[in-house]
Amino acid sequence: MSAPGQAPGRSHNPGGALAGVRVLDFTRFMQGPLATRLFADMGADVLKIERPGGEWDRRLRPAANGFHGFFHGLNRGKRSLAVDITVAAGRDIVLGLAREADVVIENFRPGVLDRLGLGYDDLRGVNPRLIYAGASGYGPSGPHSGEPMYDMVAQAVSGVSDFMRSPEGVPRLATRGMADSAGAIFLALAVVSALYVRERTGNGQRVDASLVGACLGMHTAELTISLNEERIHRPQGRVTSTSGAFRCRDDRWLVVGATDQKLWRSLTAALDRDDLFADDRFAYGKLREEHRAVLEPMLEEAFRTRNRDDWVERMRAADVPVAPVNTFLDLAQDPDVLANGYVVSQPDPTFGEVRTIGHPLHMSATPGRVGEHTPALGEDTRNELVALGFTPADVQALLEAGVVEAADGEAAP
Repeated sequence: MSAPGQAPGRSHNPGGALAGVRVLDFTRFMQGPLATRLFADMGADVLKIERPGGEWDRRLRPAANGFHGFFHGLNRGKRSLAVDITVAAGRDIVLGLAREADVVIENFRPGVLDRLGLGYDDLRGVNPRLIYAGASGYGPSGPHSGEPMYDMVAQAVSGVSDFMRSPEGVPRLATRGMADSAGAIFLALAVVSALYVRERTGNGQRVDASLVGACLGMHTAELTISLNEERIHRPQGRVTSTSGAFRCRDDRWLVVGATDQKLWRSLTAALDRDDLFADDRFAYGKLREEHRAVLEPMLEEAFRTRNRDDWVERMRAADVPVAPVNTFLDLAQDPDVLANGYVVSQPDPTFGEVRTIGHPLHMSATPGRVGEHTPALGEDTRNELVALGFTPADVQALLEAGVVEAADGEAAP
C-alpha cells in the first residue's frame, strides 16, 4: 500500500524546499488556492479537497475553448479528491487523511469546519503536529469575523479603496485580487514559519492570515505616515514631477523614476534638455515639486518627440530607471520575464499546452518549479482511498452513495 499523498503516476518537485510536506487544501476562490499553489511549486504534496460536483470556481470565467484560466492558474500541480464532508463517512475520510498530513489550509467562514467536526481541535486530536491555517477575511477575532468577505470588501475596509480614489474622488480597487494575493503570501509565510517552529519544538499550531490584515501589511509605510500625521497622502498623477508614466510619440507609454538629484541630471541629459537642468526653478527636488505644474508639461512635450523604444534605450544608456509599460500580453515576449521563468509553457492533457505563471521565488539549492497539470475533479479519489486502506469494493460503495466522486466517470448523484 502506498502512503497517503503518494498517488502513482503523479510527480511533484522532489528537490523543492517543501518536498515531503503534505498539505490538505480545503480552500476556494483565490487567497487560499494561491497559497497552496505556491506550496505545490515548492515541492509540497497538495491534495485539494472538494465537494462532489466541484467548487464553482472550476467554472469561473471560461475561455471560448473551455479553458478555465482562473482555476488553472491557482490549482496547477495539486491533486484532487472529491468528498462530501457534511456526512459522517466523508468526515471519517478527512480524519484519516489528517493523521498523515503536515498542514491543513481552509478559508471557510470561521467556525464552519468546527461545526462539521473538522476544526482545529478535532484534527489536532488525531495529529498534534498538524499546522492548521485559516485564511480569513477580517481576522479570527472581532465583531465582524464571521461575515462573508471578498477582495473588494477587504480593500474598502482597509482604506486601500479610499487611498486609491480617482481624481474625481471615486473610491477604486488598487487592482483586481490584490487583497486575495497579498493574503495568500502572508498565509504562506505563516505556515512556513509554523513548520519551522515545529522542527524545533515538535508541536503544531493554528495560524491565520486575513485579507484585511494583508492589505494593512502591504501599506505599512503609508499607514504609519498617515496615522501619525493624521493626514492621508493619496497618490494623484505621477509619484513626482519626474517619476511616473509618460506618453511617447508612437502613443506608447514608459515609466521613468528620476527620484534624486543625480537622476535629475541623467534624465535631462538623456532628453537633451540641459536647459531644464540649468533652470533655477528646477534646481532641486523641493523646487521641482513647487513648480511641477510648469515642469511636467515640458517633460511631457519632450517625451512626445521620440518613440517609446528609442527613449527606453536612451534612458538605459544614461542609467535612468526606466521600463516600457507592458500589457499582460506583452509579457509573453518580455526578455527578462522569460529569462527568469515568470511566464512558462506547461503541458496539459486536455489543451495540449498552456501558458502560465512560473514560480516567483529563486532558491539555488531547492528551486521551485511549475508542477503538473491542474487536476480534474476527483482525479486522485480512488488512489487516496486505497492508500487509506479502503478496498475497491469500499471505494465503489462510497462512489455509489455519493460520498465521494472520481474523475473516471463515477459521479455523485
